[in-house]
Amino acid sequence: MSHQRIGIRRDILELITSEEADKVTPLMTTIYCRLLVAPPERWDGSEALRVKGSMREEVWTAAWVELVNLLGVAAWDARNAIEWLEEKKVIDYQADRDGRGIKITFAGIYFSE
Repeated sequence: MSHQRIGIRRDILELITSEEADKVTPLMTTIYCRLLVAPPERWDGSEALRVKGSMREEVWTAAWVELVNLLGVAAWDARNAIEWLEEKKVIDYQADRDGRGIKITFAGIYFSE
């Protein structure tokens, strides 16, 4: 699915650009935006972002590692941002216990063509 426009509720934009968010990680806005503009094949319709583990050179790569690679930030920044975004109810983060998949849904966004 390819989205031409992404709408984000103002209260969410204010939250992710706040001083509180910057204290969690100065990369909060970058991380949030990279989640939203993930490649279309990672989206389950317009409902959820899905990240799956994969085999690379005969080595299993967990979904978390794939997510960190997608975000292009240090794992520490990614973890802090994801935990804070979930705590603030900006996202809902669900990970399989076996590390094979992650599902992220977003509050207050909409897509249009």
